Amino acid sequence: MLDKKIFLISHIADPDGLTAVILGKLVFKNFEYALANVDEVDENVKKVIENPNYDEIHVVDLNITEQYAEEINNSKYKNKIKIFDHHISNIGLNKYPFINVIDEKNGHKECGTSIYYNYLNSLIKNEYLQRNSTKELVERVRLLDTWEWEKVGRPEAKDLDIIFSMYGREGYVKKYLRFIKTHEEFSYTAFDKKLIKIENEKIQRYLEQKEKEMMKIKLDGNLVGLVYAERYRSELGNYLIRKYDELSYIVLINISRGISYRGKDRADLSVISKKRGGGGHKNAAGSPLPKDLLKNITELIFEKVEWENDNQ
Repeated sequence: MLDKKIFLISHIADPDGLTAVILGKLVFKNFEYALANVDEVDENVKKVIENPNYDEIHVVDLNITEQYAEEINNSKYKNKIKIFDHHISNIGLNKYPFINVIDEKNGHKECGTSIYYNYLNSLIKNEYLQRNSTKELVERVRLLDTWEWEKVGRPEAKDLDIIFSMYGREGYVKKYLRFIKTHEEFSYTAFDKKLIKIENEKIQRYLEQKEKEMMKIKLDGNLVGLVYAERYRSELGNYLIRKYDELSYIVLINISRGISYRGKDRADLSVISKKRGGGGHKNAAGSPLPKDLLKNITELIFEKVEWENDNQ
């Protein structure tokens, strides 16, 4: 297993996607990866699944479309790919032997990283996987991604998102890859704690500003809060839905990335997001932006636009 050439495709957006990269780097000698948005998975898998340089394709915190899953299932590549996902909207894909969607296990919500960790740990005896530093990182990612940190009172898990934002994707991977290799126990450094304090104060100001910008609209008969936001979307969505009881859910649009939905048991966002080409959970989901949105916005602002062929 260790000598296999592994190509990982993981979620670009958050620590759940990037911590899977850390696990892969800890375990496999021959390991490459790509990061993708939810609407780019089929495309990314197609690029590598037929490549003889890779023995296995792993997909974490993402999933392929049912149409493509059916295609793979009827091909010689169905034993080459393994998918580890926790989004309830994809639970029906468990009918395919190479797809593993787990929403909850032993009374706890799962995330992509925790499912991948359990898979690797069941197959491989690896020193780094057994370290408390690795186990605690995986647990903090799970608590963060599922918002169970609120339920169990562990705000230090939420702070991991701040570390991710401050260091960036590559910086986050390098930081915790190095940390696990040199530390038995997990902790934030004094510098990290200072960053967390400053950033939490900044986040609170951002939430209050975006609250003033929120618009209330009707969508499919539901009263919804809509806000344009490029940062702290999980924090913002949860902050707003808790404050405004009259709203069914919150829609957060990042004009360069996609749409997020946050709720609190007043609507099933996994169903709502799926109608728009996305997916997720009952109270947290996402969907891609319409393909020509930025082009349409540009034409709306400037009216007569002559597009160069490269930009169309």
